[in-house]
Amino acid sequence: MTISQDTAAPPAEESLRDRKPRLTRRAIHVATVNQVHAHGLDQATIAAIAAEAGVSTRTFFNYFASKEDAVVGIAEQELDEEAIAGFLVAPSDGAELAEQVARLLHAAYLLTFNDDEVASLRRRIFAAHPSLLGRQFEKNRRLEAQVAEVVATRIRQHDLEFDSPESPEAIAEMIVLVCSAPLRAAARQLAERDDAGAEAGEDPAVFDRSIRLFLDVMKGPAA
Repeated sequence: MTISQDTAAPPAEESLRDRKPRLTRRAIHVATVNQVHAHGLDQATIAAIAAEAGVSTRTFFNYFASKEDAVVGIAEQELDEEAIAGFLVAPSDGAELAEQVARLLHAAYLLTFNDDEVASLRRRIFAAHPSLLGRQFEKNRRLEAQVAEVVATRIRQHDLEFDSPESPEAIAEMIVLVCSAPLRAAARQLAERDDAGAEAGEDPAVFDRSIRLFLDVMKGPAA
């Protein structure tokens, strides 16, 4: 199976300036997944990947440091600027904050090429090359760190107060760790349902159920 380059729907109100880099980055990622799946990690070449993506090898390296990073989809910035802006101005009630952080994480993961066909081939590549899982974990860690920076900014901008004497950065990191639970739970449910496994966030209905359970648990047991 070879993935076509035009299956990803563009974000709403995306500017031409933002759309071109996104499509180029995705084209390189898809071409890398296709080439590595077809020929193996060692045999797939940057030149063949660039040719399939319709870019130069120089352009490849403008987006990814290596073909391993291109398979995983590692980028310097995983978060959508519009999503960040909306999160920073949202109301700051405690329960709402937890859900908003969980959904910001979800949106960030959905921007990392998790459509069905790409995710399916990428899972097969990870199974054949377990060393790539370390890069996937690093990507997830970096994404969570970026979300934590945004949460810390919101804590400062809204003067949110917590009983803990820890810094906003430490508090934000803990919030992100806690609020990643719905995404992880949804991924586990999908993996158990699908013999091939699943990427976190692929099924919005599963994630929404996970969010509802998370918020219910956060309330504590009924009196």
